[in-house]
Amino acid sequence: MATTNLYIDPASTSALVYIIVALVASALFAIRGIFYRFRNFFLGKGFSSRREFDNADIVFYSEGKQYWPVFKPIIEALLAKGKEVVYLTSGKDDPGLNLINPLFKSKNIGNLTYTSVYLNNLRANFVGMTTPQLDVMMIRRSKHVKHYAHIVHAPIDIFTYRKFAFDYFDSVFCSGPHQVEGIRKLEQKRNQPEKLLLATGLTYYDEMLREIEQFSNVSKNRPVVLVAPTWKEYSIINRFGSKFFEFLLEDNSYDVILRPHPQTYVSFPKLISEIESRFENHPRFSIDRNPLGTESMAKSDLMISDLSGVFWDYAFVFSKPVLLLKTDFGTIEGFEGSELDYTMWEIRNRSILGREFDESDLPQISKIVLDLLKNPPVMQIKELRENSVYNFGFAGDVAANQIISIVDQIKKSNK
Repeated sequence: MATTNLYIDPASTSALVYIIVALVASALFAIRGIFYRFRNFFLGKGFSSRREFDNADIVFYSEGKQYWPVFKPIIEALLAKGKEVVYLTSGKDDPGLNLINPLFKSKNIGNLTYTSVYLNNLRANFVGMTTPQLDVMMIRRSKHVKHYAHIVHAPIDIFTYRKFAFDYFDSVFCSGPHQVEGIRKLEQKRNQPEKLLLATGLTYYDEMLREIEQFSNVSKNRPVVLVAPTWKEYSIINRFGSKFFEFLLEDNSYDVILRPHPQTYVSFPKLISEIESRFENHPRFSIDRNPLGTESMAKSDLMISDLSGVFWDYAFVFSKPVLLLKTDFGTIEGFEGSELDYTMWEIRNRSILGREFDESDLPQISKIVLDLLKNPPVMQIKELRENSVYNFGFAGDVAANQIISIVDQIKKSNK
């Protein structure tokens, strides 16, 4: 008899709390909606409950400013093609709220709880988002939305996504063929119909390539090491905490920049707060919180990472070496990779990017770094990039055309 393995991580635990809160909020939202409809009726306005963006053709939802570089190239391409766009965000400081164009409308729809209620009642032809697990976690499919799309924002394989990350989307805008391979295999295992998988690429690469020139002559006093871990349980900072940086900073011949994944501040706030407090006054340590890490990547000479997709950004865009923590992904439950029986794309190809280290190397990490800085490996990744990333440098325009095609098809089928 088949058994089911249950896995609840700290991030999911908080999400469960949010779900309970969201259910209460949804009930209150529904009651409020009924109240306003009856009020409008008695004022002679009918029972209409429409909101300002109802029945839009193209809507994007963003969790906050960190994802604006993903949406910006697509939105700019759509506007240039004369298409109206609605941009909804949960970040009050999202740069997308400042974009001015007669075809563009934007709104901050509040925190996670209110956001889920708002999106769950949305009316639109197309909704695109970077948030995975549609209809699994808090964001549910609205019966009034014709098409939901997930926009991939990392060059990684699908192994490290949470379970059912893409199952309930109508399409996925993929960055490379390895994602298509993984999603198709999961569809077969779960006996699901094939969704639309598009050869899009990484739209934020468009933005990074635009920014590179302004950071090409960044001044520095010594070499710079950029630490860019993922936010998940197997990351460098989750496994080693402050101790990692204590070892790394033993050699004073280079500076260190930590660029945490934005989700770290949501899922592990205590951990990142402890690291920030511990090193806030260290003269050779700084933290990069910018939405795109272009400046710190341009400034640095070496990246240290784990299974984060950012080290591929570093290699593909800057052709600089990386030092990677060995990660035994086979022991990690609760992720899509637990159902896939082949070696993930990152593991198959990461050896060409530089060097790996494990926990036993921690006391010597500064020596390893110094050796790599003095003797950087020759980077030969052009062929890998061409085979692994669709439409490098112009993915935004490709995505815009794909969205227009989807919307046109919806309108055609509705006639």
